[in-house]
Amino acid sequence: MEFNSIWIASVPRTGSMWTTNIIREIFLEGNLNVFPKNQIQYDKEILNYYNSEAQLDDNKLNKYVLKIHSKLTVLPPRSKIITNIRNPYDICASHNEFMKCDVNKSIIVASDLLNWVNYYRSLYKDIFSVKYEDIENEPSVLIDKLTNFCKINLSKIQIDKIALNYSKDKILNLIKSNDEEIQRKIIKNEEIDKKKIVKFKNGSYRSFDINTGFQTGHISQRKSGEWKKVFSTKEADIIIEKLDPIAVELGYSSEKN
Repeated sequence: MEFNSIWIASVPRTGSMWTTNIIREIFLEGNLNVFPKNQIQYDKEILNYYNSEAQLDDNKLNKYVLKIHSKLTVLPPRSKIITNIRNPYDICASHNEFMKCDVNKSIIVASDLLNWVNYYRSLYKDIFSVKYEDIENEPSVLIDKLTNFCKINLSKIQIDKIALNYSKDKILNLIKSNDEEIQRKIIKNEEIDKKKIVKFKNGSYRSFDINTGFQTGHISQRKSGEWKKVFSTKEADIIIEKLDPIAVELGYSSEKN
């Protein structure tokens, strides 16, 4: 049967949230119904949702867009896969900033990228790889390619509109607005919708946009290649020793002098 689900399956901090929203917009512009209506936060819930909803749905007008950071052990029926690729050095910096964790944990996440890419390429021959640099530099060109992968025909005007709606500035403004809304509710002691925040054991939280999935701190102000700004010289040396072979194998430049 024709596919009804697209999985955005990748390691964190590779632009997978952007890709998820772009695929949703492509289907919407193609006059199709997109599910889930709201973004789901956790991988286990995503898998349960697919099993209970998407797998049983034979309506050709319904499409499911599912982002996951856990490896799929098999290709789910009636599914296609997109995976995101980013320079491991930038993944390491982005993960360190976003998760506020130690450098070793960030190295582990970044070093897993090559394994993920090879795994999914072996699992699924028709995989589409999204390079983070194309999101930054050629979003409209990338979106045009993604429409072909989704088997949807869109005009250049529609493609450019999608690119504009999910530009870095637009996403940053959305996150800022959500953060300010949460702060206002806290100050006024108003009830906060639990679906609109991600809470942590230490009492901290992030705002969570239920329509797009973007959270507090999701988008960095850094540009690709500026990863060293996040770390000390000593940390950078450790990162280079661990990640350079992986970066080179993925086609990125060596950081070794």
